[in-house]
Amino acid sequence: MDASDNITDSYHNKPTSRCSNEYGLRSVGTHEAGHVFGLGHVGSGHSNLTMYTNSFTCKTIARTLGKGDVLALRSIY
Repeated sequence: MDASDNITDSYHNKPTSRCSNEYGLRSVGTHEAGHVFGLGHVGSGHSNLTMYTNSFTCKTIARTLGKGDVLALRSIY
């Protein structure tokens, strides 16, 4: 993600959506909060997790923590 990317939370995650190159504010915020609490990125095979290395545009899956994210937090705290 860079400065030219749009960050919004006003789109719908539906196939008919007009979303284009937008990141959900809650998804980005949840991901970044994971870093604050000591989580790092996870790699391939874990694209369903909030802490996945790459953010996806027009997706809302990262708004909430996945099971792997929760397990990682529990291992730290």
